[in-house]
Amino acid sequence: MATPNALLGANFLSDAAHLLREAAPETSAYLMNECADHLSKQGASPSDIYRQHICTACGHIMIPGHSTELKLKTRRTSAKKNPSRKQGVTTSLPGPLKTLTCGHCKSITRTRLPAPEKAARSKAPKKPTKTASEAIIDKFKPATANASSKKRAKNRKAGLQALLSSQQKPSGGLSLASFIK
Repeated sequence: MATPNALLGANFLSDAAHLLREAAPETSAYLMNECADHLSKQGASPSDIYRQHICTACGHIMIPGHSTELKLKTRRTSAKKNPSRKQGVTTSLPGPLKTLTCGHCKSITRTRLPAPEKAARSKAPKKPTKTASEAIIDKFKPATANASSKKRAKNRKAGLQALLSSQQKPSGGLSLASFIK
């Protein structure tokens, strides 16, 4: 187990390396290597998160899309590709494989991710059909506020159309037809 002083030293080296990543990538990689050596001397092993963030070969800080390539590969099998599998037998496949390629030294870091949980889909409950008597009762229910506002809008529109049609009387002046001759 690493002591608190050892962790403070490792945090300092890691912070310094992250600050220097853009300005001096080689110095940053050296500092991250020193940080890893410092932790290993104290008896701490790098975690999976550390391995995904820092290249274990050169110490380069790996940021996907920033000179580091990230690939996710899923392993799917089908009955056509693998005829030796018996039908009806299901096996739990491991999760996807995350592959990080360091942009500095081109080393590859592979990490197996946990398999996703099976999606639980529930069927939607069916609505009961209405009987004839319930349908008749629904017809006589009073209109809702939304329905009455729709009726008012329709009447207003009809009134405006009637007003426009009464104003469009033929005028004795020029029209488009008089210029077409």
